[in-house]
Amino acid sequence: MLSTSKHESSNPTPPPARPPASASQLAVSRPLRIAILDDHPVTAIGLATCLSRDPRFDVVLTETSTDRFLEGLTRLRCDVAVVDYNLPDASCDGMSLIRRIKRHVGKIAIVTFSSDPARGTAYPAFRAGACGFLSKADPETLIRDMIHAAAQQPLQFHLSIDGRIRAGRPDDMGQQLSAAETEILRHISLGLSVTQAARRLSRSKKTISSHKRRAMRKLGLADDLALGLYLKKRFESRLPG
Repeated sequence: MLSTSKHESSNPTPPPARPPASASQLAVSRPLRIAILDDHPVTAIGLATCLSRDPRFDVVLTETSTDRFLEGLTRLRCDVAVVDYNLPDASCDGMSLIRRIKRHVGKIAIVTFSSDPARGTAYPAFRAGACGFLSKADPETLIRDMIHAAAQQPLQFHLSIDGRIRAGRPDDMGQQLSAAETEILRHISLGLSVTQAARRLSRSKKTISSHKRRAMRKLGLADDLALGLYLKKRFESRLPG
């Protein structure tokens, strides 16, 4: 009769080998180095203070100037850049800034944040190469979790949804527009008024206005200022790379 005692086994099964640590696991052994850009000093300092309270982060650069920020990134080894999407410098706004960072710095996770709704900003940021989008209204815990997630999964795009960070491709809200609505918005993006667009398209002013209002409702845009920001992002997002 065979004994079932474990002490009588002459060739005990060795414990399974521990898998090698991944790059992301190694990264948590040191704080992530964070760079922040916002043209409002109070926002930039407030965000830096928020992140500095978390031992996972080391804020090494806080700037309100785009030029100084880009210069600092070339000197400092940073893991994550957190940048305001709507900067007043039109020559380096939104997508162009993200692309400049990717081009000059190389491997760095970029998280954009804005007071605009995610539905009008997240997709252009994704197209430009960002790793995530934050709202300036998000709570501190969500902001910290977003930055950590972007650093750990830089090839994913992250959004805050229902109080949690989720990875996935953001929706292109422009796909919900009809062909007529898209055409009218394209003319408005060229600087034409509703009256001028109606004249060029040989339609009534009432028709143009109706299409414009329906498009704004679909996009979740409250006023002409929000529409102007969306149009800049929308038609800029068609540029290559």
